[in-house]
Amino acid sequence: MTVETPAVAGSAAPSAQDLSKRVLAMIESIRNAGDLSPEAIERHTGLKVSINPDDSNDYGVTGKLTDEWYYGLRSMSAEPGKAPNRLMFQFNDQTHAGADMSPVCVPFEDYNQALTAAGFTARRQRNRLNTEDYWDFSRGDIGVSVYLRGKSNPKDAQACVSMLIINAYA
Repeated sequence: MTVETPAVAGSAAPSAQDLSKRVLAMIESIRNAGDLSPEAIERHTGLKVSINPDDSNDYGVTGKLTDEWYYGLRSMSAEPGKAPNRLMFQFNDQTHAGADMSPVCVPFEDYNQALTAAGFTARRQRNRLNTEDYWDFSRGDIGVSVYLRGKSNPKDAQACVSMLIINAYA
């Protein structure tokens, strides 16, 4: 599926901070898997979602932030052919060489404050695949896993949000 650069309401090129605010507003509105629909994403984020013409369960949006960074928001299904029950939002390094996140860094604390204010409970998790930790936030049947990366390099103490997995369990 080819996803084109979206039209964002009120802005030709959103910043990482603006996108994060829009995604956090969407997360606050999610009550069940039906709230992960393309229409709900568009309504809450202002992003134009592209739908795969061969599979209506495959949809998302990508866009360029800088010459080195782009973002993506994609649907994810537990099984092929099933309605999506997850969304993945991420900041992607176009260089694939560990580019400095400074231009797109949204500090973890911004997400932590917004999600806890929205009624989510936070719990730090240990990532079994590597040494980096991540955070799980939960509110009823909704979960958000927040993955972090160092700002200037992967081991930098200043952690930036690099990816979210948004789950609707009901």
